[in-house]
Amino acid sequence: MSKIASVLLAMLLMMGVGHAADCPVAEAADFRTSIEWLEPELVQDLASAALPASRRRGQSFPGANRRKLGSTESSLHVRTNLVVSELAADRGCYALSRLVVNIVAGPVRIFVARELDPDSCPYRVTLAHEEKHVAVFREAAENLLAELENDMRVPSMRQSIPAETIQVAVERFRQAINVLVGDARRRVDEQATRRNGELDTRSAYRAEQDKCPMQDWRIPFE
Repeated sequence: MSKIASVLLAMLLMMGVGHAADCPVAEAADFRTSIEWLEPELVQDLASAALPASRRRGQSFPGANRRKLGSTESSLHVRTNLVVSELAADRGCYALSRLVVNIVAGPVRIFVARELDPDSCPYRVTLAHEEKHVAVFREAAENLLAELENDMRVPSMRQSIPAETIQVAVERFRQAINVLVGDARRRVDEQATRRNGELDTRSAYRAEQDKCPMQDWRIPFE
């Protein structure tokens, strides 16, 4: 049984009136999805000690006095809009007739410590590293869209439900969809966390440090 089917079944059992079998399968809803991409912002006016990663006491970049020289912050937002209609031939039964899902990918902020000269090798390596995290974020947004498109097209989304009023039906469908979105977000976030963790290992940092002369990483911290 799909996640949405489980949610709808639990929702129907909790209603206390009617049964799922009393309401028929309806026509598929008009389902649309989109992603709104927000352009990343590059922030270069913060000292290394003030970067978000430094404030979180995250892993440090080997060399450069073990300071964190770059950081990336990002967020995904899911907006849903749904329309529920009462079935003409089955009064008291309500089904989704339209569902719009919009993912807002951003804002994204890329931080590079102000101690780094924009013309230096460490600056270029640090920025390239943070851009890898942005790529993970963009992949997560695409994966979330794919997850929701798959989950929200399952046959159980066509099941109509009994409700006392259309307002009650809308709220029950909204709750079910919120659970589905939350499950998809957790799956995508877990995958992105693993990917970001692979970028932030000590060996990965060491390999990037080796792209520049060691003395470049020590300036201006000595």
